[in-house]
Order: sequence, then C-alpha cells, then structure tokens
Amino acid sequence: MSEGVRETICTSCIHREVCMYKQTYLNYLSACEEMNRNYPDDISFIRKSDPDCNFYKKKSDVNPRCKRPEYAK
Repeated sequence: MSEGVRETICTSCIHREVCMYKQTYLNYLSACEEMNRNYPDDISFIRKSDPDCNFYKKKSDVNPRCKRPEYAK
C-alpha cells in the first residue's frame, strides 16, 4: 500500500497560516496513526478518528463580499 499525502483538519482551518499548535497537532496525529497501525484489526469496536483541535474553525465557502442576496446570483 503506497503512502500519500493525507489531508487533515488543518487544511480547512481559518488559522492554518498562523496556527501555533499546528506542528504539535500534526506530531500527535502521526503518533496516533502509528499506534493504530501497530494494533491488530480486531479492535473494530474502537473508532479510529482524528483527534479534535479546540481551536479549529472551518473556513467558510461563502464569499464575505457577497452578503446581500441580490449580489449572490
């Protein structure tokens, strides 16, 4: 199985460029992935999900300049 670049929540966070916790989060995520790889597959009752960041805020897909409905067309 080939390893590729994996998208994390950091990719869609508004703090992505200025986050002081990004490297710590990515290091922790890497350690979690390593731990998950080392456990057998018979632990299906445990959800293998990414850790949540307390400061995560999703980037809006809305253009902030188009607040009025007549301009949103």
